[in-house]
Amino acid sequence: MTYSTKSSDEIESVRRGRYILLCKLLLAIGTTFLLVFGALTVADHLYLLSTVLLGCMTVGYLALFLLFRDNNIKFAVISINTICVVLSLMLLITGGRENTGVFWIYPVLAINIFINRFWSAVFLYGFFLVVCGALLLTPLSGILLTSYSLTEALRIEFTLIALYLICLATLHSEERAQTMLSQMHNADMHKMAFFDRLTGLPNRWNVKNRLDSLLLKAKKKGEHIGLLYIDLDNFKKVNDNYGHDMGDKLLKVFSDRLRQLAEEFNQSFQVELGRMAGDEFVVVVKDPHHSDRAREVALKILQLFDSGLPVEGISHSVYASVGIALYPENASTAEELIHCADLAMYQAKGNGRNRVEYFSDEQARELRDQAVIENSLRASLQHNYFSLVYMPMFDCQTLEIVGLEVLLRAENLQRLGIGPDRFIPIAEKTRLIKEIDLWVIDNAMARLVELQATTGFSGKFCINISGVELHNELFPVQVKQLIDTHGVTPSLIEFEITETAFVLDDIKSRAILNELRDIGISLALDDFGTGFTAFSQLINYPADCLKIDRSFVNDLFSVDVARHKMVRIIEDLAELYGLRVVAEGVETKEQLEYLQEIGCDWVQGYYLSRPLQWDALLSFIDEQETVVRQ
Repeated sequence: MTYSTKSSDEIESVRRGRYILLCKLLLAIGTTFLLVFGALTVADHLYLLSTVLLGCMTVGYLALFLLFRDNNIKFAVISINTICVVLSLMLLITGGRENTGVFWIYPVLAINIFINRFWSAVFLYGFFLVVCGALLLTPLSGILLTSYSLTEALRIEFTLIALYLICLATLHSEERAQTMLSQMHNADMHKMAFFDRLTGLPNRWNVKNRLDSLLLKAKKKGEHIGLLYIDLDNFKKVNDNYGHDMGDKLLKVFSDRLRQLAEEFNQSFQVELGRMAGDEFVVVVKDPHHSDRAREVALKILQLFDSGLPVEGISHSVYASVGIALYPENASTAEELIHCADLAMYQAKGNGRNRVEYFSDEQARELRDQAVIENSLRASLQHNYFSLVYMPMFDCQTLEIVGLEVLLRAENLQRLGIGPDRFIPIAEKTRLIKEIDLWVIDNAMARLVELQATTGFSGKFCINISGVELHNELFPVQVKQLIDTHGVTPSLIEFEITETAFVLDDIKSRAILNELRDIGISLALDDFGTGFTAFSQLINYPADCLKIDRSFVNDLFSVDVARHKMVRIIEDLAELYGLRVVAEGVETKEQLEYLQEIGCDWVQGYYLSRPLQWDALLSFIDEQETVVRQ
């Protein structure tokens, strides 16, 4: 169902509701009058007329009952038409009480006309006029129970004709007005559904539908189509410095220039425009004879910004990054073509902005790889191909196991040589990470309970979570439910979040972290030193632990004095702020001894242990306990 059809249906529904209400009122009032006048005619011994009146009343009550019960509008209209015609004819034939019946015919027929559609009223009233003419002006007048002079008969007939024409003209005008209003409303709804309100350009939905149609024709004719994806550079600065109203005006100026450019090109080949969202626009270029037209159009678009975009006397230094994707070279569907052009646009931004980039083979490979990884992740969730391994964490001085870092593995991806460093970013991009995080937490807690029961393990389980969870308001609630389900002590759980995921100014993120701490879970700042954290801001982080990135541990004995001293600086800062320090990537005896010397709290790395499967972990813990007892 299209938007215009849906809109028409809504208007018709409103009209039908009013129509039903009108019929209910007419039937309620009409049957009351019929009851009163029926009783009066009985009192006057006008039995034929009273029988007709009371019969019409009975039909009216039945129609009213059905109308209230199930909105049977069809029977109600037929009943009203029948009552009005029969009643009018009977008043004409009998003359009514004291020969005043003819005066009641006019309002009854007028009401009858207005409850019908135009053509229904034409035929119904036309039929009544013919019957009246026959009764008044032909030998059939012998049927009449009252007498009319020729003058009276002609007056009645001409009055009925005049009433007929006036009522039908009014009804016709009303229906035309309703039709025009409906058409105008449908046009407005169509514009809202298919076109951007600010610029008047086709919107995303319209662009995709139009592109689907163009690709279908191009496939049949073997033609090429180029899609330009445009994103304005520095547009955010305009919004920030001058307000969103100024930004909207700038978008309008750009869209007007783009439209003028399209009109120039349309004299030679087909160009269509669209606004996808915000400051993102698309241009569809179709030329059956030249496949390089897309670049020609893109370069012309960049020239639109050479002198800035003037808005209210201010020339704004706004530019554009343009990505180009081609059909059939890069994609076979509209969705794919838009996605490829979008990726090329981001490539243009990454290469310095204010430039044009084509979708490349390398990007195509990345897309294919991403699709393979995404499908594999979905399969891992569905068929339980995920597994956990455990990296022991040791007290730096005693070398006792004090914690286990839980690491995720995907068997199907591992066979392809794809590790977490590649599949986690794609999981975050596709939002599968939320489901994966919960899978890891759920299974890690189950293993913690089992490990405690089997070995009496009392250390921490450290679980890596995605920065995506810092914007997931449900995450703390979900974690609390898992803790309650498994009966885990919250203080034994530590969530590790990369330093780059922490955003101090993000109130929502900090609120979620504080909720986790309120549950009793400790938080570790992972890969510390690789992000952009100012050490002076360290106190503002809701963290309990710093994990020194392995790159600094590797540089402990580097000739680079600054990097050599970084570990000691981090250790001193952590001590100052009361934070636990864990050094990652300890691979040599010398590194361990240095960390012991400076007072590091915990360590982990291949020198002490590699990540262990579950059975190997149980054996390792048992061996460690044996060594400790000896």
